[in-house]
Amino acid sequence: MDLGLTGRSALVVGASEGMGRATAMSFAAEGMRVAIVARTEANLAAVAAAMRDAGAKDVVALPADACSSAEVKQFVAAAEQMFGGLDILVNTVGLCEVVPDGILAADDEHWDRAYQSVLMAAVYACRAALPGMIAAGDGRIVNVSAMSVKHFIPIIAHYSAPKAALAHFTKNLAREFGAKGIRANAVMPGMIESEGVAARKQARMAERGWTDEEFFANVNERYHHPTYAARLGQPEEIADAVTWLVSERASYVNGAWLPVDGGSGFA
Repeated sequence: MDLGLTGRSALVVGASEGMGRATAMSFAAEGMRVAIVARTEANLAAVAAAMRDAGAKDVVALPADACSSAEVKQFVAAAEQMFGGLDILVNTVGLCEVVPDGILAADDEHWDRAYQSVLMAAVYACRAALPGMIAAGDGRIVNVSAMSVKHFIPIIAHYSAPKAALAHFTKNLAREFGAKGIRANAVMPGMIESEGVAARKQARMAERGWTDEEFFANVNERYHHPTYAARLGQPEEIADAVTWLVSERASYVNGAWLPVDGGSGFA
């Protein structure tokens, strides 16, 4: 299936690992020109090298802090200059810190880190990229929210609250700029086996002597059964959804909250 993405220019914010890395790799495989952003230069360089090894010909690594409004303006401007404009923006940044004792145990720093990384990083990037997209009369934005905004899990309430705000912000983008050629959608991942989750999984399995199935059963119980699937999702499965949303095949999809969670009681 031709997704109509060859030669398109994209900026992936938070591309050094997990869903951001998988999205950057997917975009490269579609023949897109891709700028990738993350704070850790070495990790970002490794992703860029992997993208080139996979056949990507136009990859730009831009080390920066997505939680800094000034740095966001700089890397968006740099990507626009390199590519002659941006067609696509994907925001995947978001620090999820589990606080086992719940809401009252999450301090100001927990809330501030989540607010800045989950919500404001995406707001900064959208505000910086939108003028160019509006001038071109075409743009696709995908913000990675989370299905935890509908599952009400107190140990990550400080993370889920700004994720809910991000989903709401995305709807507003679609409402205000849809007539100007901009499509803005949110992907709502469920439990995804990112690098951090995979490391915790291996440590817990070794400690308890669990199988994959036993680990998942424990996680599913602790998080109040948020998925029908008998496994964790993979970052590549989120990347596939993002890639479809920015493609020509999703040209009439705007303002959507797309669940990618293995199925749950919250549609």
